[in-house]
Amino acid sequence: METKIRKNIYDHRKIIPQVYALKPGDVRIQQIPKMQYVSQQMNTAFHMNWAGHPEPIDEQWIVVKVVNQLKQITKNRLGYQFKLMPHEIIWHGLNDCNQYSVTYMMQVPDCITLCMYEEARAKVERNLRGQAIPETKLIEVDSILCAQKLHVGHYCDTVLTYQEIEHYTGGEGYQIIGDRKEIYLTPAMQCHLPETWKTVVSVEIENPN
Repeated sequence: METKIRKNIYDHRKIIPQVYALKPGDVRIQQIPKMQYVSQQMNTAFHMNWAGHPEPIDEQWIVVKVVNQLKQITKNRLGYQFKLMPHEIIWHGLNDCNQYSVTYMMQVPDCITLCMYEEARAKVERNLRGQAIPETKLIEVDSILCAQKLHVGHYCDTVLTYQEIEHYTGGEGYQIIGDRKEIYLTPAMQCHLPETWKTVVSVEIENPN
């Protein structure tokens, strides 16, 4: 059940705490609920010295602009106000051009429909005065079993946390079947010290047994 906070503004970090309010500690095996996202496929390099989350060098992030429009649509049409969620990146690896192939995502409420999404994207295009913008999608991800751990520190070092996840899941008999996802909980544009930055490192797994 969704929990209202602060004058009917919904914070999905509190609604889905097993994903967005993960506490420091050991690797956790958890069933993640079905969720909806606005996503964007990208092939890009990243600046890794910006507080908040990696910043793309050569491709525009449109997802957050679309989600901001969706916030207005749900507020005006449904009376449903929600907070902007953290940036999420699934790292698929380096391509032939030595760029990262990634999926950039932001979680959105289930009440958002395809028509609302298309309306929000069209508004972004109008605001950019007809400028061609990268393709985005409204996607639904079914409930999956994940191994995840909270990384505290610079996101350049999240690979060390991923290696902990690999070691733990292998020892427990699980098999990793998905690419590494990172959820950047540190609010963008805030100059926290690197040792305070929080990133959820997560990967889909299955139990072959």
